[in-house]
Amino acid sequence: MHRYFLDEPIEQVIHLNKNQPVFHHLVRVRRAKVGTKAEFVDNNQRLVIAELTTLSGDEAEVTVLEEKEQSVELPVDVTLIVSPVKNDRTDWFVQKATELGVNRIVLTKMARTVVDWGKQQEKKLARLQKIALNAAEQSHRLVVPAILFMSYEDALQTDKDLGLVAWEESAKEGEKATLLKVAESAQAGQRLAVLFGPEGGLSEAEVAQLQQEDFQPAGLGPRILRAETAPLYTLSALSVVWELAD
Repeated sequence: MHRYFLDEPIEQVIHLNKNQPVFHHLVRVRRAKVGTKAEFVDNNQRLVIAELTTLSGDEAEVTVLEEKEQSVELPVDVTLIVSPVKNDRTDWFVQKATELGVNRIVLTKMARTVVDWGKQQEKKLARLQKIALNAAEQSHRLVVPAILFMSYEDALQTDKDLGLVAWEESAKEGEKATLLKVAESAQAGQRLAVLFGPEGGLSEAEVAQLQQEDFQPAGLGPRILRAETAPLYTLSALSVVWELAD
């Protein structure tokens, strides 16, 4: 059953019109008819099953049939701070990070960032937010991750209770425990921010600054991961600790 996200609180009868993407997909793309059922989620994470009961031209009404309770979100609010990467790899990364449970993705330019979106920044962000929306629907999330672009200094001030920076030098030195220790110490409802370097890696000066901002350096195993792979590895590891461990 397809899932749709709504910007407004769900009422017993949901009114849709041609100006809403939900209407377009439900009526124009899926060619829904009276009696078609779908799942709807509002910005309070209220989830319902509803049925299309009225369809007239450019308007439709959907009636709630039942409430659903699901626990599909990571117990800790995870923000990934990353640098844009070349080609369409950022698109792919946003899609997969959404499927893996990220709450927020902050894109920022670091010392060795090679990608510069320039005047295309707003257009790129709109595209990435749409990718996140589609991925959240497909993976039956209750939250659509926010995709943000901000300066590096502002990114370092991201609200957090815990902070990590993935650094390949930690891995080379054999450090293994930090990611696991932080994951095991995190409490439900806390905020974890994890920063990853660009394709050229982080400088020692950047890592030193990050430590001053309470980002602990952490290795991600013995192999060197691509800039878009490392955050996905981290989300997967966090899921194992928080959702699959006994």
